[in-house]
Amino acid sequence: MSHTEQAIGRPLSPAVRYAMVVPLTLGAAYAALLLTLASSSTDVVFAWTMSPVSATLIGAGYAGSCAMLWLCGARAKAWTHARVTVLSSSLFMLLMLAALLLDHGTLHLRGGEVFAVLAAFGWFGVHLVAPLIGAAGLGAQLVATKGGEPERPPVMPWWIALPTACSGLFLAVAGLLLFVAPAWPARHWPWTVGQLDVRVLAAFALTFGLAMLGTVRERALRRVTHGMVAMVVAGLLGLVGLLRYADQVRWGSVGAWGVVAVLMLLLGMGLAGLGLAAALPDALPPTPHAPSATPTTGAGNPA
Repeated sequence: MSHTEQAIGRPLSPAVRYAMVVPLTLGAAYAALLLTLASSSTDVVFAWTMSPVSATLIGAGYAGSCAMLWLCGARAKAWTHARVTVLSSSLFMLLMLAALLLDHGTLHLRGGEVFAVLAAFGWFGVHLVAPLIGAAGLGAQLVATKGGEPERPPVMPWWIALPTACSGLFLAVAGLLLFVAPAWPARHWPWTVGQLDVRVLAAFALTFGLAMLGTVRERALRRVTHGMVAMVVAGLLGLVGLLRYADQVRWGSVGAWGVVAVLMLLLGMGLAGLGLAAALPDALPPTPHAPSATPTTGAGNPA
């Protein structure tokens, strides 16, 4: 194996890029646009009926996912720079499938507006097939591509790793609890929601949380900038959505401010991560092509 292959590691498989990343990007863009532009008409145009507040928040999550996946597909060459994005997206698809199976009665599968019924069957069908395609793509990534694991960077400074890990753990635990037991939270939510709405919002929280924990494991902020962009987009558009439908939110509820706090957390952590990755390159792990401090010979010399 050449020094270049060792430094860059396993390349991103075309199967992952074109069978997973590209279709997921298009699907996320469709959901983001539809739920944002027609958030008051989900009974007519979407797979299930939800309040405009839920629609715009879920649309914000898909917008963040779309940005993340698009950047990953356009820029990532190595698996190390794509795996947090790909694995978190695969997890979200599994969570969405589980949510749809658990609350399939909420979908417009038994009747309603023609477009809504078609959307419900299409939404359900896509989430049935996507995990199978994802499994095949990940299998191709592990088996068909050549290259080893590049040397793992040093541990991130504690003042970066600690808030990232704490934020990720909080989102992951909160998302898991809401996903597993959505009935009580749905009854006390600060706007009208169904259990499926709660589970989808919880799936986003759980996915973002685990991605943050994955950031700490990767030890390199530059490997996960796609996810930081996703957090910024989702947090910002989510806050805009709450302002847009502020009259439908019970602001006297603690839960309303809890949602605001989560969106602010996503926005703040995303901006901080992007800023640190850009402004403090010396405090972050070196790029694969950076010269080694230890003298080397032959193929080990930097190009």
